[in-house]
Amino acid sequence: MYKWLAIALIAFTPFALAKEQIEFMVPSGDYMTFVTEVIKPEYERRFPDVELIVTNDGNLETRMAAGDGPNVYAGIFGYQVARYAKLGRLSYLDQYTGFDELNQRIDPLFMQENFGRHYYIPWHATTQMMIYNKDLFVEAGLDPEKPPVTWREFLATAEKISQLPARKNGNTVYGTVMWNDVLSTGSWYWNMLAQVYYNFNEGQHQLLNRYGTHPAFDREEAGMADFFATMQQAQKYSPLTMEQNFFSRSIGMWLQYGFGWKANLQDAAGGPMQIGRDVGIAPIPVPEAGMPHYSNLDGRALMMFKGTREEERHSWQLIQLLMESDINLTACKALEQLPTLAALQNDPYFQQPDVKPFVDQLKHTVMNESFVNVSDVANIILKYYSKVVVKGEMEPEAAVHQAGLEARALLKQ
Repeated sequence: MYKWLAIALIAFTPFALAKEQIEFMVPSGDYMTFVTEVIKPEYERRFPDVELIVTNDGNLETRMAAGDGPNVYAGIFGYQVARYAKLGRLSYLDQYTGFDELNQRIDPLFMQENFGRHYYIPWHATTQMMIYNKDLFVEAGLDPEKPPVTWREFLATAEKISQLPARKNGNTVYGTVMWNDVLSTGSWYWNMLAQVYYNFNEGQHQLLNRYGTHPAFDREEAGMADFFATMQQAQKYSPLTMEQNFFSRSIGMWLQYGFGWKANLQDAAGGPMQIGRDVGIAPIPVPEAGMPHYSNLDGRALMMFKGTREEERHSWQLIQLLMESDINLTACKALEQLPTLAALQNDPYFQQPDVKPFVDQLKHTVMNESFVNVSDVANIILKYYSKVVVKGEMEPEAAVHQAGLEARALLKQ
């Protein structure tokens, strides 16, 4: 009698009733809202014995330093995957049942191995293009349906728009704008500039060689000096900071417009701006007409941190759920991202006039570099970019040479 009573008491203790938990770490803001309101209820409906804890990534590095980490993390393509994999924190995903089937559904453009294995699944993607103010084009006597194709045309257009009179609110009109405010953020801002740089070397050169062992940017054919020189000229037709941005309606062209920033159009001065009506989308200019226009490939990469066998099983179930076509499409729409699942690229949503140019651009994109040291090298580049473009303290060739020396010294360490 006492034995059965003891068993009954144990069975109904709070500990026995507690669910298993896995943590899904995402960026703050819209990601937290979407995952909490859409993904968490669906996951817990399917797996009622598991509680999905949703957290933001503001303290990831601190937690990792303490030996802690989430179960699944929606990080970024590139160096994060390489860094965490090299630290031994990530599980490689090739080993899980269903990986091959999922891999076949993903456009190969978004899949990349690190150290010979797959350590992430591309949840969704984004890229950047140039947007321009059609009204300012018309006012400057330019054809709003013919944006500049080459860098020479871009600079000439920027100069002409900069000659327009100030707006009624006192805003000076500028031909273009650069996000100099965030130069100090390091490698994040290099990802914003990188796609401009790629259009000086036909997308063939990044900061490092393909092994990540030596700089590639200081080779003449990489075009870094030409990139610096052109941005130095463009800065003449740009405000010093983003305090006066494209959405003020006083900027002619912006080279760094990401697909996920459509919401900013709704907050434009004087009322919403609309793609096609008063805003045009165009590829980033190139040195010569006829060259392919490149951009960067960014987005969110789903990484699984190592845990117990059960934690990893539940984590893989979460990743599979996130990559189901209907749920993935819902996420792309809610988070304003582009699809990595090949079948979704032909969905009517991605054929809309304000979306399709970005989907078409994906075939000419360059993925963020997946080397541990690339963020440190990017900081070097941004330091000299500031000296050349913003402050006018150095000549482009000298700056690239000095940056190359510093990068080599860094990599030797």
